[in-house]
Amino acid sequence: MGGLPVRLDGARRILLVKPSALGDVVHALPVVATLARRYPRIPLDWLVEEEAAPLVEGHPAVAALVVSGRRRWLRQLRRPAEVPATLREIRDWAAGLRRRRYDAVLDLQGLLKSALYVVAAGAPVRVGLADAREGAGRVLTHRVPVPPQPVHAVERYLALAAAVDAREVVRDFTIPLGPDDLDAARRVLADVPRPRVVLHPAARWGTKLWEPERWRTLAALLAEEGAGIVVTGSQADMEMAAAICDGLQPAPRSLAGRLSLKTLAAVLRSADLMITVDSGPMHIAAALGTPVVALFGPTDPARTGPLGPGRVLRQPLPCSPCLQRTCRIAETRRCMRDIDAAAVLAAAHDVLAAGRRT
Repeated sequence: MGGLPVRLDGARRILLVKPSALGDVVHALPVVATLARRYPRIPLDWLVEEEAAPLVEGHPAVAALVVSGRRRWLRQLRRPAEVPATLREIRDWAAGLRRRRYDAVLDLQGLLKSALYVVAAGAPVRVGLADAREGAGRVLTHRVPVPPQPVHAVERYLALAAAVDAREVVRDFTIPLGPDDLDAARRVLADVPRPRVVLHPAARWGTKLWEPERWRTLAALLAEEGAGIVVTGSQADMEMAAAICDGLQPAPRSLAGRLSLKTLAAVLRSADLMITVDSGPMHIAAALGTPVVALFGPTDPARTGPLGPGRVLRQPLPCSPCLQRTCRIAETRRCMRDIDAAAVLAAAHDVLAAGRRT
């Protein structure tokens, strides 16, 4: 195992492996900026999966995106007729990755899937965190000590940059947005009054969710005060969004299932406030400087909280944060259910008032 820091001044090309998820990709953005400052003449590529690729497409510090279709490949491999073509695509993709001849790879994910990417890249220098799971640490040439816990994910990732002698930290969370993205956001928000408040009720973990009835109550209260309410989510969240919006007057604008990732980012940039559970879009909004009121239950804001203006609401229960996808207290999910709409509304008032003052 090699010593640290390892200097990459002679490298021809560096690969950053952070394939998913949305919030994790946002948290890795300062690593790109920090590496670019230390090694401005060395091309830096980013290996990312298809779902998160738009977040870094066009980033000024990224020479090239290496986009993996892992989730799509797994779906296709379940269909026998598509197996031969999918295996050829994976083989060709891996061969193309190897042909890029990386001298160093930084694995920010630390899981089996990222270890496979690291091996496929074939770089002689392979750097990752010492707490990598699922055997991912075995493929590394340099294991980086993990900062003392609890520490935010951004600081964990920046420890990898320091391990390759990029010590002058650049906390830049640039998400590239083009004129088309901004125009699309303007069109869908054209008649939404200010203050514009985006409600994002969705998350991948059921334990992170707040009940639709409470979102509906919150939306009604904010709308009565004159706020323009926008509800966001994926296609899978359209039913939830409809339940929140149905029958309210004035009607919230549901954009669930209607936005590309870039347009969602542009919508969040145009908002005066976002209210959300712990989610990928929460981190996108924070990166863009939009104030956030974030509802936390099973997860730890010290590790994955939004970085930027706003407020985190959570209940001080002895079991929280449990970091579990399933509630261990008879599925009561009290950590989220004990957050009431009045407290969220009060936090929204405070954050909007602070935004007006600044």
